Parts: sequence; structure tokens; C-alpha cells
Amino acid sequence: MVLVCGHPYEPVTAFLCSRLDLLKIDYRRLDLGGFPRGADLDLTWIAGRPCGSISTHDWRIEFDELSGVYFRNVELHESEEEGEKADGKGQAYPETDARLAAVLNNLPCNVLNRPVATYSNRSKPYQALLIRRFGFKIPETLVTNDPEAVASFFVECGEKVIFKSIGGVRSTVHPMTKDDFGRLELLENCPAQFQEYIAGENIRVHVIGEQWFAVRIQCEAVDYRYAGEEGYSLSMVPAVLPEDISANCIRLTKELGLALSGIDLKETPSGEYYCFEVNTSPAFLFYESPARPIIADALAQFLAQREA
Repeated sequence: MVLVCGHPYEPVTAFLCSRLDLLKIDYRRLDLGGFPRGADLDLTWIAGRPCGSISTHDWRIEFDELSGVYFRNVELHESEEEGEKADGKGQAYPETDARLAAVLNNLPCNVLNRPVATYSNRSKPYQALLIRRFGFKIPETLVTNDPEAVASFFVECGEKVIFKSIGGVRSTVHPMTKDDFGRLELLENCPAQFQEYIAGENIRVHVIGEQWFAVRIQCEAVDYRYAGEEGYSLSMVPAVLPEDISANCIRLTKELGLALSGIDLKETPSGEYYCFEVNTSPAFLFYESPARPIIADALAQFLAQREA
């Protein structure tokens, strides 16, 4: 039995449920928007493991029955594009009930992903320190609230710099120009992250257990997620990765305590691979073909396996 924890009308969660239905995989859905109202946790701990059940008015699951759990706690107004944005409304990260989080963090079955494993994505600089241990390059980076430091960094990078937030709340990636110098005084209110612009093609890799799925994004926009708003076209094609790169994606995912990840890479014209971020609750629907949803189906099958 699979347990899906999410908001029932959130696009990614709803799409996964539709695939579970089509594949005839038994599951129950727990509405995080209403939890703990209308639900009950019967919980005891034995030898450090949660024992008991979770139930609503129309179903009950013993923890031992679970083959896998999908956990996606995001704001309902998030679009099906990538990330965990809140558009400035409400919480960036909705609160997870402490008892439910404790259960998900300790269940012996597959949990994608355990709440405790999602925290690395809430600090991009911290996550970058982990990323570079796995054979990936990371761009030259400056995190600061010092306007003079930014001006020097801009020159050092040949005036090819992008900037974005340092936290896990989704932000648009912008190229920096000299016109932005007049706004640098705003940094005293909140530091930002500045990075050397890396030329090349974006690749999104989704890792599920030992499997990986990669697409190459063909787009001229700096931030392809907003290509349409900026008047750019966007297309995606399947990508083939070198064996060492795909292996490092799997190793990095495991190191972060994840069973599911969305990894942002860029391949330079010279064949080098840079890694920008590992999304711990990837909105894979943005990268799927609705006619052939291979990521969602692989995720559904993985959740149906009992082995963690």
C-alpha cells in the first residue's frame, strides 16, 4: 500500500495519483492541507521505530502495510513549474505536523522524501558545499550584502554574472548589468547570491532510487522556467549523460538522504558539467510528456516496492 501525503489539488500530487490509479497500485491520500483535522495517528515507538496506524473517516493503514510514502508539502497556489515558491503569500514552507514528520522520518519503507532530508535545499550556499564533493563544478560564487564586493566580483567575472536568492524560496535568476549597480544599496537589507554566468545547455536530472531520467532544455532565456514571459521559446529533449555524471547524480542524491531528487546541471560547450542545485521536492510534471509520463510511472512503481 502506498500513502500519498500532499494537497489533493496540487498539480504534481494529483498527477501522481492519476498514474497510481492507471497502474492499479493501491494507495491512500492524506490531505496535508487539513491534517491533523479529520485524521488520526495511533502511534507508539518500539526499538526506535514507529508502530501503529494512520486513519481518516474512510480508511485506515497500519504502518507495516506501507510499501512507500510520497510526501510533498508545498503551497497550494504553486504552479506546476519547478520549485517551492509561495509568491510572497503565506509560508514559504508549510508547517508539517511534528508527529507526522517523526513517523515519516523513521518508517522502514521508502519515503520520498523524508522531511528531515529536505532541509539542504533551504540554503543554496550550504548545498553547494555538498555538491562539489561529487565531481561537479560549481560557478564562482559570492554571497554578500556589500555593494563594493559585488562591483569587484562583476569585473572579475568579465561582467557575466547572474544573481538569485540564497534560500530555498524560489526566485527568478536574472543576469546582472551595470544598470543594477544603482540597486546594490538594497543589499544591506538582505544578502543575495551572485554567480559567474556559465554558458551552455541546461539539463534537468531526476533521480529515483538507482534510476535517473534526464532532459536537455533548449532555450535562450537565462531562466528557462520563465521563458514564455520573456518571449523565448522552450523545448525539451531526452538527454544522455556520461556514466560518471549519472553515477554522481545518484551518489549525491543518496548523500543528501533523498530517494527522489531534481538536479539542475549545465553542460558547457567544452563538455564540463556544472551543478547548481538539488531540488528535494521536484515538480517533475514540468519536465514530463503527458502522453508518456516516464518519471511519474517510475515513481509510482518505486513506491509500490516494499524494499527501502
